[in-house]
Amino acid sequence: MRNKEKFLEDYNKVVKPKFQNDENTIEDVAHTLNNIEGATVTVAAEFTETGQMEAFNFEQKQRPKTDNPDENILDWFYVGRGEVK
Repeated sequence: MRNKEKFLEDYNKVVKPKFQNDENTIEDVAHTLNNIEGATVTVAAEFTETGQMEAFNFEQKQRPKTDNPDENILDWFYVGRGEVK
């Protein structure tokens, strides 16, 4: 996942502190994105400080591999918060 820092900043603004675990959050979101149709991860209202469902938008695109820049891989890029649909 790319733009992790921005995602965690936005996520931690709205999610209750007891559910903030930066390492597990990144792993959980990446796993979710790889197993759903779509590119939006929604957090249920009971886990947020706002008391509302919160949506986080991503997009998948090619990027150069870290260990071999001559090859590309698909990766998720955090775009920003969105509206819950």
